[in-house]
Formats: sequence, C-alpha cells, structure tokens
Amino acid sequence: MNIRSGIVAAFSCLAGLLFAAPGSAAVINVPSAEARTISEAMIKVRMGDTVYVAPGVYKERIIMAPGVALVSASLFDAKIDGKGKGTVVTMAKNSSISGFEIRNGTIGIFSSDLGNEIRQNRIVNNWQTGIITVRHLPKIEDNVIAFNRSSGIQGWDVRSTSVSINHNSIAYNGNHGVAIGGSSEIILENNVIAFNERFGLKVLQEAEKIQVSSNNFYRNLWAPGKSLPENNFSFDPAFVAPRSSMNFNVNPTQCCKEKSSDDEDLGARLTY
Repeated sequence: MNIRSGIVAAFSCLAGLLFAAPGSAAVINVPSAEARTISEAMIKVRMGDTVYVAPGVYKERIIMAPGVALVSASLFDAKIDGKGKGTVVTMAKNSSISGFEIRNGTIGIFSSDLGNEIRQNRIVNNWQTGIITVRHLPKIEDNVIAFNRSSGIQGWDVRSTSVSINHNSIAYNGNHGVAIGGSSEIILENNVIAFNERFGLKVLQEAEKIQVSSNNFYRNLWAPGKSLPENNFSFDPAFVAPRSSMNFNVNPTQCCKEKSSDDEDLGARLTY
C-alpha cells in the first residue's frame, strides 16, 4: 500500500467510527462479554465510539475517554451511583453523556474540556453540586438537576459562543440553582429554576457577561432590591410529581403562561 492509499484508508476508518450505527463494531454494550462495567468499556473505546448502557444500577465513578458518547438505552433506567463520594462522571474532550440518572457522589458531573455535551440526564441527590464546569462550557440541555445538597450548576471562568445552558429543570437544590464566577461569558436560556434554597442565579462580581433570557425563576431566594432580569418570568412551573417520582414535567391544566424563546415549554423537554 502506498502512502496516499494508507491515508485514504485511515480517514475511511475514522469516518466509520464517527458515524457508526448501533450494532456496528464502534458500539460497546454494557454489560456484555466485552465490558461488564462502564469503566471497563472506557478502557477499550476509541475516539468516535459509543458506549451503550442497559438498564441497571452501576456503582462506579466514570472517567470518560475523549470523543466518546455514553448513552443510556432507555431514559433514566441506567443509574450511575457514585457510592457516596467523589465525582461520578468526569468528562473528556468532545465527549457526550445522555439518558442517565447520575447520583450519590460528591459532584455529579465535572467538565472542563472543549466540545462536551450533557443532555437528557437526571442529576440528583449528590452531596455537593450537580454539574461543575470550568473554562469551556459544555452544551447543558434538557436535564433535570435537582435535590443536590449544594448548587445545581456551578461554573468558573466558563466561556462559550456556540452553546448554552438551555431547557433544563433546576430545582430543589440546597444552595443556588446556578452559580457563575470568574471571567465567564455564557448564555442561560429557557430553563426552569425553581425552589432552590438560595438564589436562582448567583453571579459573582468578576463574572463578565451572562446573558439571561426566557427563564422561569420561581420561589428561590432573591436579593433584596433586585428585580427579575428583563425578558424572564416568574410563575409556578406546576411540576407533576417531583418528590414522589422525580417527574418534572408540567401539569398542562396549571401551566404554562409563557413559552420559551423557541416557542416550546420552558425547562427540560422530556417524555416520561
């Protein structure tokens, strides 16, 4: 094989990994003979692979491989349990996680690299923060982030011009809903941020540019003398059954008065 043929073959192989369909060689199923645990699968994957996880409780702390998609086979039925301490999921560059319940760690998810996505997860009952992000903001979309003992989301020196914190339900956390500090520039839009014990949004003075629009801030502690940010709302989100069954969908007979900037319901767009 000449050099040119070798390069073409290498790029063809990479394309196959990046666009592999379920059931192809680029998918590792958990549990299986190939990988009994998610951590074992992460040792074996290559960039562009998908780790596809069956329902069950996985008592492990995950360090993701770069460029890998971690996917639950059915919404919230694969539960990653941090066993009471540490970071449950640590993301790597260009990785994504979707469909899981992530619980019982010190921190639910930690992300500091470019190109990450956190979508359609339920991040609950962690001893401190649901999501911590530093430097590079991941796409944080359609998640339920609730009942964590500290804040729902904490960000420090986070910047992004291409992704946002969008359409999440951030509620019943023991500190702030969202706390942003450092030299940060982000967009916070279309979220429901409700019933958090302190501020719905806490922005430290050094944070530079936080664009806040079309969010529903309801029954969080609010700073005296401060008004609701312009182009945001405050009304009861009418969650169906947040405490008994973690159902953060809204009751259509009681809600909603306002729509998001994309004309959808505010908060996480999930079907239980």
